[in-house]
Order: sequence, then structure tokens, then C-alpha cells
Amino acid sequence: MVALGPGTLTFGPVGAEIDASCLINNARIEMDKEQEDPKYKLCGTATPGKIIYTFTLSGNLETDVDIPGGLFAYSQDHAGEQMEFVFTPNTVAETTASGTLVMDPLDFGADDYGDPLDSDFEFQIVGKPVYTYPVAVA
Repeated sequence: MVALGPGTLTFGPVGAEIDASCLINNARIEMDKEQEDPKYKLCGTATPGKIIYTFTLSGNLETDVDIPGGLFAYSQDHAGEQMEFVFTPNTVAETTASGTLVMDPLDFGADDYGDPLDSDFEFQIVGKPVYTYPVAVA
């Protein structure tokens, strides 16, 4: 069994990325499937309905409101913009997902006095993420 962590999650282009790894409480890439109804022909055959997959990167993180240029500030300043990401849920397992997502602003505040400032997030992935798997040892 492979567990979540230790891993990495970065946002932005290589060389200028924001490393959110130590902010992440949980994260996952989720897939949603939408399938149209089949079309039935007079002769009795059917054409399968079109299938559309959409992917999101979602989870929860502690917001870095105390860091100018951190992920919280970036999410506020670049809401609705596309940015690159790289997500490795477990560095020992080495499987990585990368791609482009649409940045949404992170929440500001907490539910109760004394609670850490955190935010649930759900970023729409543009297209399908690219998965990179470990190289098999011969």
C-alpha cells in the first residue's frame, strides 16, 4: 500500500514555481465522467454516447497569508489564470501528475478562534493530467 506523503506539490513554471508541499493537509486528483445517451437507429443498432472526462486537483491546505509572494497571494492576484502544476503524492512511489490548472482564490480566515488559517481548494485541470511513472528496474 502506498500512503499520502511525504510528497510534493508545486504551482507555476519550472524555475519560478511555488512549493506548497509543506502547506498541504490533503490533496488528490479526481476525475468526473459525463456520458451522453446512446443514439438508437431504426435498424436496431446503437451509437454509443460521447464520453467527456474532467479532472480536478482538490484538497485542503494551510494558507501562507504571512508570506508575500506565497501561494495565497498568488491565488488572489491571478484568479482565473492558467498555471502549471506538478503533484507527487509519495516521493518513494515516484508517480507524478503534471499539467495546467485554473487558479482559484484561496479562502481567508478560519472557522474558530485559534484555528489555523486553512482553505479547501478545487482547481479545474485543463485537459488531462500527464502521469509519469517510475522507471522499472530490469
